[in-house]
Amino acid sequence: MPQCMKKYKNDFAVKFALLMQKELPAWKIFQSTKRKKLYTSYVKWYLLSFAFGFLPGKHERHYLDNLEIHFWLGVVFFIVSIITAINNANKDYQDLIKERLFPELLKVFSENICYQKSSIAAYIYNNSELFKKTISFSCPDDYFSGEYNNVNFHIDETELINYIKLKNGKSESTSLFKGVAMQFEMEKKINARVLIYSKSLLNNVPEGYEKVTLEYEKFNKKYDLYVQNTRDSEGQIEARYLFNTAFLDRFMQLQTSFKVNKMTCSIYKNNILILLHTRKDLFEMNHLLGRIDDIKQYHKLFDEFASVLSFIDVLNLSSRTGL
Repeated sequence: MPQCMKKYKNDFAVKFALLMQKELPAWKIFQSTKRKKLYTSYVKWYLLSFAFGFLPGKHERHYLDNLEIHFWLGVVFFIVSIITAINNANKDYQDLIKERLFPELLKVFSENICYQKSSIAAYIYNNSELFKKTISFSCPDDYFSGEYNNVNFHIDETELINYIKLKNGKSESTSLFKGVAMQFEMEKKINARVLIYSKSLLNNVPEGYEKVTLEYEKFNKKYDLYVQNTRDSEGQIEARYLFNTAFLDRFMQLQTSFKVNKMTCSIYKNNILILLHTRKDLFEMNHLLGRIDDIKQYHKLFDEFASVLSFIDVLNLSSRTGL
């Protein structure tokens, strides 16, 4: 955990414990109600799913000879329906708790941070030059935004979608990104766009950019950095000025904290957009079938919140000359 976040950890733990003590009776009732539905009112859907496996195929012959196949199809549909019911019930359960818990926990860091208030605008993604297709819309799950150390920011756990209408009247949607998106606004402006990609054999120098190798081998082994071509060497100078050791270490620590394999970044003018590519659910509470009063869950939440906010704290992005 970054040194700058240690001052918040005790207050975060106390706040979490107080909220749990206050809300726990109501949350236990809600949890029990959701669990009960899984083996009462939802049972009819499980049985219907099982029966669905016995429907004859459109051109099926010798139905009786295929009964064993239909039985196992029914079993598969039965299991899938149970898993779906648990996931949906768990989502409702977690969303209700997070709506009450997260706004209060985030106040430990700053009174100016809001949960589920505003998400990253589509034009930010489209202006980043990180995507070959246009972002039509985003589907944010958990997101928070506000001001911390005089820096405006947005953090979205989201999926980005490209949507097009085909000539035959049908439509097609493509998922371009799923994970955590982070947007920070710096006071300092960078006039040559910078792109960063996690190291991969598939990486190619984007058109209109040049690859830059920094004097920090630890970073070079993990990432490819590209700077937009300019008429002079201003772009490379700006990039090298921005990417001091503190910036690079904090950038790499974000990927480590969230345990993701792929990270991309776009920096232009006063805007930093970082994308952590992952299919895992982040900023999550305990599962519906788990213990709601397990105090260990606060450690993960704190580490995730702290890793984002310390990116601002350590780098001092609000400083006009600090980078």
